[in-house]
Amino acid sequence: MASSLIEKAKKVTEVENKLRQAMETVRQADVIDQKLEETRARNSALVASRGSSSRSHEGGAPPKEKNSQAISQHLADNKAEKLHREHRRMRKEIAAAIASRESTKAKLERMEKERDLLAKANARLLKQSSEKDDINAKSLSTILHLKELTEQLKREKELTEQQIKSAGQLSLATRLVSNAKERLSEVLSKERSEWERKVKELEEVREALKQERQHAVLALKRKEAEMARVDNETSEMRARCEELVATSAAETKEKQHLMEKLAVAQRETSEIAKKLVRIQSKVGGSEPSGFTTEQLTTQITVLKGRLTCPVCNHRDKKCILLRCRHMFCKQCVEENIRNRSRKCPACGQRFDNKDVEDIWL
Repeated sequence: MASSLIEKAKKVTEVENKLRQAMETVRQADVIDQKLEETRARNSALVASRGSSSRSHEGGAPPKEKNSQAISQHLADNKAEKLHREHRRMRKEIAAAIASRESTKAKLERMEKERDLLAKANARLLKQSSEKDDINAKSLSTILHLKELTEQLKREKELTEQQIKSAGQLSLATRLVSNAKERLSEVLSKERSEWERKVKELEEVREALKQERQHAVLALKRKEAEMARVDNETSEMRARCEELVATSAAETKEKQHLMEKLAVAQRETSEIAKKLVRIQSKVGGSEPSGFTTEQLTTQITVLKGRLTCPVCNHRDKKCILLRCRHMFCKQCVEENIRNRSRKCPACGQRFDNKDVEDIWL
């Protein structure tokens, strides 16, 4: 596009030069026209002078005048011939100038038409040039933008190459990781099977513990019920303990009284034994009974033990349990009933209030 614009500009310059040359030719034609007019004026003047000289020659002038007139006539003829020759030459030049003028006018008209065409073409070219300048500006901005894009693409290419390198490293690391993962998966599969076995064992243990827990919960509930019962029994036992403390004091006093009675009974027993010995000694002809004093004392102790309560060992038996036929004192049986320990102290068989009966020995 730029080369075509330059060629068109050269053509416009050539047309302008030709136009200047045509104008110069027109000025020269004008100058020739002026010279031609001057030559015609001189020619008409010469013709007039020649006619006047011929008239004077016909009127009969003197010889000297005739000679001078002949000389002047000769000079005038020579001059007229020269003028005729010059006139012919000038006419030729005028005809050539007119022809050149006509051709120059035709050329000028053609040149003006070409100038108009070239002006229009120049205007069109200027418009195209402005459009081209705009396009060039846009192209320049586009080129700059493309350069920026190119630089950006170069940077992106460098980044891509770096990423490719890092991707290669990552692929290598991935392969290593995959190999490690395979080895780890094998180890994990083994460990998983081991853990599954352990989990099964732990589930069995858990089930067992669950059952034990259920049993323990049930036992705990029973224990809690028993604890509540024991708390109640404890409260009752505390009250009973207080009663027993009072009863113990009373029993202590009773024990002292019984010990006194026992001492009296032992004295009486010894006296009875002495009396028995004296009686035996008095009976001379009778046979001895075969019991010594110690044996009789032991027998009396055993008999008294059979009459004594086996729980407290100092009160007499006054109650009998009908289920097992064991006998105890009234206070011990009532204490067991209050403590809700309704079992026979001797054999452990359970009894009820209706199984307790009084006895008299």
